[in-house]
Amino acid sequence: MRLASVLAAALLTAVTLPAAAAPPAGLFLTRVPNASTTFSTPVALRAPNDGSGRLFVVEKGGNIRVIKNGALLGTPFLTVSVTTASESGLLGLAFHPNFGKVGLPRNDEFYIFYTRPSGDPRLGTTPDQVVARYTVPSLGSDVANATGTIVLRLPDLAGNHNGGDIHFGRDGYLYISSGDSGDQGNPHGFAECLWKKPADSNPNSCGTNPSGTQYFMLGHMLRIDVDNRGGTASSDMCGSAGISPAQYSIPGTNPHVGTSNTCDEIWAKGFRNPWRFSFDRQDGRLIIGDVGQGAYEEITVSGDGVGGLDHGWSRCEGRHYYSTSGSGTNCPAVTSTVAPAIEYGHASACAVTGGFVYRGPYVPMRGTYFYGDSCSSDLWWSESTGSTWDSGGVNRLTGLGTGSIYGFGEDVDGNIYITRSNGQVQRITTDQIFADNFN
Repeated sequence: MRLASVLAAALLTAVTLPAAAAPPAGLFLTRVPNASTTFSTPVALRAPNDGSGRLFVVEKGGNIRVIKNGALLGTPFLTVSVTTASESGLLGLAFHPNFGKVGLPRNDEFYIFYTRPSGDPRLGTTPDQVVARYTVPSLGSDVANATGTIVLRLPDLAGNHNGGDIHFGRDGYLYISSGDSGDQGNPHGFAECLWKKPADSNPNSCGTNPSGTQYFMLGHMLRIDVDNRGGTASSDMCGSAGISPAQYSIPGTNPHVGTSNTCDEIWAKGFRNPWRFSFDRQDGRLIIGDVGQGAYEEITVSGDGVGGLDHGWSRCEGRHYYSTSGSGTNCPAVTSTVAPAIEYGHASACAVTGGFVYRGPYVPMRGTYFYGDSCSSDLWWSESTGSTWDSGGVNRLTGLGTGSIYGFGEDVDGNIYITRSNGQVQRITTDQIFADNFN
């Protein structure tokens, strides 16, 4: 279901926010935990609200490392076996909202997204993308239990366009990003398909061709309820194929509940590779960095609780036309899809890395959206108000660091962190924050 009124509500949410200030002149990046520590291909940083102050760094090769009391611990928090070909690997981490909180249910649980080395024969012979649940032996443990439970699986065709980011929303549900399979131009139509289909190079065969390996939920944003589990998977719980009992349920407000032959985990469609996304902790907006094809990168935004939207790929690439005929920048309007809040071309970058809206201790900078690009070392920023965030042009801060930007994270205080291709993890700070912390 994609209604004009729903899209209008999403845009209204953005329009009514207070204006954000630009980054101050004194902004700089500081290495974490120190200037001599590097990580192995860090792609994300997470910080549970458990009172410990720990930072957890996700390494693509399969380790989650712990920074505690300003030092990197020698033993990884978790190590999983992954396939690391191309963009595959350990890609996402999300702590349950109750993690580490005494007396609350599920307080020992966290979730990861990774590429499993050997796929399930029922889904094809290639590796599959999985979401798995792990636990800690006791609250505050710095090393997790080594064995986890597979929660959801996505059959995969290639080592790229995996998406792989996961976050809990303010509604308590787990959101999952998936890429469109890796084949250039979305030839199979996965990003628009709500049901199962083979890789038949026919974008119009969604749900009509039962032969061959069936693929599903590629090029989408998914939403599942991991607290209510243990039942029998329905035929529309596509990600539960071969998993019994079911390790999640479908939220009743997901947009395709009640319709037949739809994968009911789907929250939004029309993505190429939503590599990194985030929620604005102040208002719950879902902000997604979707990697483009050969010309344009985009950041798209939807309001808190607004599902069922079509984000346009592959009819549009950003605001421009791709498979739909036309010229100019009005493709979203013509196709009734979500227009990007930010779009930029490939003159000096190639693959957007979605970031976070700053809600940290430096008041003048609150509301600034920081993001990056995996083909650039620059830190990019934008005010996060209105439906078009780049109306004044795309803003880049150069000379602050080296190494391509692979991911972002935020701590419990709202400080934002960057993970880079050269193994560095950095915190965005200012002269004023630095002075407040060390004077």
